[in-house]
Amino acid sequence: MKIGEAVWKKFKLNRNQLKALATIFMVFDNIYLRFAGLPSIIHLLTRFVAPLFAWLMVEGFFHTHSRKEYCKRLWIAAVLMQIGDFISLALLKENGISDNIFLTLAISFSVIWLIDTAKKAKGNKKILLNLGAVALAAVGMVISEGGLSIIPFVFITYLFYHQKTKQAVVYFLYCFILFFTLYGGLSLAIKQGFEMFCVNSDWMGFLVIPFMYLYNGEKGQSRPYQKWFFYVFYPLHLWILAIISVVIK
Repeated sequence: MKIGEAVWKKFKLNRNQLKALATIFMVFDNIYLRFAGLPSIIHLLTRFVAPLFAWLMVEGFFHTHSRKEYCKRLWIAAVLMQIGDFISLALLKENGISDNIFLTLAISFSVIWLIDTAKKAKGNKKILLNLGAVALAAVGMVISEGGLSIIPFVFITYLFYHQKTKQAVVYFLYCFILFFTLYGGLSLAIKQGFEMFCVNSDWMGFLVIPFMYLYNGEKGQSRPYQKWFFYVFYPLHLWILAIISVVIK
């Protein structure tokens, strides 16, 4: 092994470490969204978080012992999160919660599972499975949080699995298209100024690319709480921030 490769390997992170890093930046982003006065660049720099969770979900799709259980877990979390959102909006009004990344991940997982199943099917079943995947993806891109950038990214990751360079290039091109079609391109960005450039920055999901290359392919230490940590922490921290925002107003 070359010296450069050996040094680079030391900086690589396992799946659990990447999830922990993404979780920390997620908290920073949600603090920014809840409380005024924080620099907008925080929102810009955290655009890798949701794509990173999605990318790691595809890794899980190929390595899980049971895709059925994984998918069921995501959908249960999505439903419970949505119920919690409705309750928060009823109790906290405009300070309520509208986030639900679980729904985006559940839809994304279901889409690639349908496509993967269709590969082994024949005839009408193959057609129906692929049509189902397209329909679900189309609906998800409209109704789910960050669906327009995350669901295509999950498909790209699945399609070019084990081919990080292709994943990176295709997703970067997709983000480039989003920037010029949905976010107005450079002329609108210049007109709106740096603040709005940071706020309207979902197209910058390509910031996930360096983290894809940081992944060492390992899961990391497996502890009982790690499987469920994010399912609990995600809604919990949003509720805590929402309540704090009400109290200090």
